[in-house]
Amino acid sequence: MTLRLGDWIIVLLFGCLVFFYFRGIDLAAGKDSPVEDVFGKKLLLFIIDFRDFSCMTCLDSFLGLYRQLPSRLKSSGAWGILVLKESEKDDTSASWIAEKKLRGFVWANRITFPILADREHIFKGMAEGGSCVLLLDRTGNRLHKYDFPMTGDQFEEFFRVLNNEI
Repeated sequence: MTLRLGDWIIVLLFGCLVFFYFRGIDLAAGKDSPVEDVFGKKLLLFIIDFRDFSCMTCLDSFLGLYRQLPSRLKSSGAWGILVLKESEKDDTSASWIAEKKLRGFVWANRITFPILADREHIFKGMAEGGSCVLLLDRTGNRLHKYDFPMTGDQFEEFFRVLNNEI
C-alpha cells in the first residue's frame, strides 16, 4: 500500500497538530523543556462517521468508552472529527443539519472535548469502515486504532494500553 502525496501531507499536519497541542499545554504550565512530558502523554482522536448516528450499537460503544475515560482525557486529551458524506461537502443544508445533529448529541451526552466537522474530507479514509478511535501512545511509541462498536476484548485492551499495562 502506497500513500499518495495528499495522505503524507495529512499525516504531517496531524503530527504537527499533536506536537503543538502538547507543547502549548506545557508552555502554559510554565515549563521550558516539555520533551519528557510531551512524549509521556496520550492523545485520543475520535473519527466519527456521520452515518453512524443511525447505528445504536456504535453510539453505545462510543458513549461507554467516553464515560469511562479519565477526566484529564475528557477535557484536554481528546479531539473528535465528524466525517461527512461526500455529497454533504457541496450541500450546505445537509452539512448544517449534520453539524446541528452533532451539537445536540454532544450537548445531550455532556461530551467535553472539541469535535470538528471535516468539510474538506481530509479524514474520510479513516472513516471508511465506520467510526473509530485512535490512541496515540507516545510512552509505548505506538498508534492504536479501535473501530466502533468495540468488542469486550477490544475495550479491555484499550484501557490496558491507556493505563500502560501493555
